[in-house]
Amino acid sequence: MPRRPPPDDDGPIASDLEKFGGVTQSCESCGTTLHDDVEICWKCGHALGTHPVKQVPMWVLITAGVLLAVFVLGMVLRAF
Repeated sequence: MPRRPPPDDDGPIASDLEKFGGVTQSCESCGTTLHDDVEICWKCGHALGTHPVKQVPMWVLITAGVLLAVFVLGMVLRAF
């Protein structure tokens, strides 16, 4: 009588697949449908569960740079 190999304990059992197999979530960045246990979107690379970092608009950086330059120039001219 041939011996059967032991069952594979690493994989999910059929009842778990039936119960939890259809659970998905959407990527917050690109909207791709993903399984609920993934941490990073395979399409855009967004880390799930984190909020995207809001970037400062370029005009704010330019305005701050110009104001800083005017302030420093005013302090230098006042010293003479």
